[in-house]
Parts: sequence; C-alpha cells; structure tokens
Amino acid sequence: MGRLAAAAALVLAVALPLGAVAALPGFLFASLRSPVVPPPADLPVKPVYFKARDGVDLVAWSVEAEAPKATVIIAHGLGANRGDSLADLYGLTRDLLGRNYSVLALDLRGHGQSAAGARHLSGGLDEALDLIAAADFVAAQAPGRRIAALGIDLGGAAALAATAADSRFEALVAMDVFAAPDPFETEALRLRSQWPAALVDLGLWSARHVWGEGPGMFRPADVARLLAGRPALFIQSGGDRLVPLADGQALARAAGDAALWVTPAPAIDNPILLAGGVWGSHGRAYALFREEWVETVAAFLDRRFATMFG
Repeated sequence: MGRLAAAAALVLAVALPLGAVAALPGFLFASLRSPVVPPPADLPVKPVYFKARDGVDLVAWSVEAEAPKATVIIAHGLGANRGDSLADLYGLTRDLLGRNYSVLALDLRGHGQSAAGARHLSGGLDEALDLIAAADFVAAQAPGRRIAALGIDLGGAAALAATAADSRFEALVAMDVFAAPDPFETEALRLRSQWPAALVDLGLWSARHVWGEGPGMFRPADVARLLAGRPALFIQSGGDRLVPLADGQALARAAGDAALWVTPAPAIDNPILLAGGVWGSHGRAYALFREEWVETVAAFLDRRFATMFG
C-alpha cells in the first residue's frame, strides 16, 4: 500500500499542475469579454444578428444614414466590443452618420455578445470571416449598397484580411494595426487580464500546445501586399505603446504606398489620455483628434463613394 500511495501522490503532483496549466487559457481569454455599454438615447442603433460562414453567431449594431453613400463596417480592438468607450465608437458612429455613411458595428467572435470561434487568437484571420459575414448581412438588407471596412488593432487586421479577400470592401481604414500579432497580443492580454507577463505567456503556451490552437501565423504585413493598390488609409497613433510607428509604416508600404496618417503624441496631462490609463493613445485617434479625424476619414471615403449613392 505504501508504494501505491506514493505512486498516487506522484500522479497527483504531476496531474494537478498540468490541469491548472490546461485551464489557464479559459481564464485568460475570458478577459477578452467586456459588457457592451448601452448606446446613447439619441443614437438610433438597433441590434442585429447573423452567422459567419463557419457557423459562429455574431451580434452587431446597425444604423442607417438618411442618404447613405455606403455602409462602414466597424470592427473593434482586442478585448473591446461594439460599444467601446475608450475608442468612442458611438461618437465615431454619430459622425459617420453625419457624413451620410451608414454603420454596422459588430462584436468580433469571442468578444461582447458574439459567440466564440474554434480559435481564440488568430491575429485577425478568423475574425475576417466576421466582417465578411457583416458584408453578407448588408448585401441582403440593402442590395447594391457599397461597403467600407474600419477596424482597430485586431479589428483592423481582420478588416485588412477581409478587404484583401472580398472585393465588396471598396475601402479600408485601419487604426493602430500591428504588422505581426506578437508581441501585441501578449501585451494586450496582459493589460486586459492584469496577469503577470509570465502567467500570460504560460496561458498562451497552453492554448497553443494543450488546447491545440497553434501559433498565430497570420501577419497583416504579408496580407497588406494583396490589397494591390486598393484604397486604404492607415492611422497610427503617435506615442502608441502597443503598436510602434514602424508597424504602421510597414503596412502602408506593403499596401502599395497607401495613405498613412500619424497623429501627434498627446501631452501626458491630456485628460482623454489620462482616462485611457494603461492603454494610452492606442486606438484613440478619433477620441483625441475628433475634428481632424472626421475630416481626414470622410475625405478619404468620399474620394471612393461620394459619386454613387446606395
């Protein structure tokens, strides 16, 4: 019995830590979900529901402009959702409506109220299916409507991939998009979860090797080359601590010398910057430079869409 007890103790000593490591990704990826802040009363968005082509159930806000030139499909950043207050997506939506662009803002898979996909981290590759599903929804609801994609970090990578894969996306606005998922995803997960970096690394290792999700092989810098000169505007926040300026420059070059707007680094005592806490200026070009953002993005979209109304 002594040997049996010792063997059992050894098995438990090995199995319990392995079980804990195997459970880590579930807790880590839970940090990607955050409550969707209700829209302001004066913004007439309505919830809509549709399914990605791989079967993932998705939720979005939809709102129609009075005379829409196109619909802009908005994809939030990693760990955010369609009501992201730091990026001020509701204010952004209101300003796009004011320029006669309808908006469909979705919760990417594994975020907000949308279901999870087979993988939790794909760097934007799986999430591109969500934008394509949103384009399917727009096409069914408003046949002939023209479409643009707008995304922030993970959502921007997904928008880039969707634009490269689906010609219905006639223009792309990509904000603070990483050239490669690592180290952005690791650092963003650390900020979302508030875990020590070593524990985040262990959780990602478990997701890739225990859960079988594999490493993220998708690199936006590689896919940007497939845009082949199609209209693209990359917006890079000055002073961004998560996505360096070099990434925005690399993406713009890869996309055929696409437009690149680098916003100034805000003063460290800027109240909007302070409200962002650890996220700093990342993904906040609209919130920090609203008037210039609206004029820059609207002018870019109008060059593609102003001559044809949907």
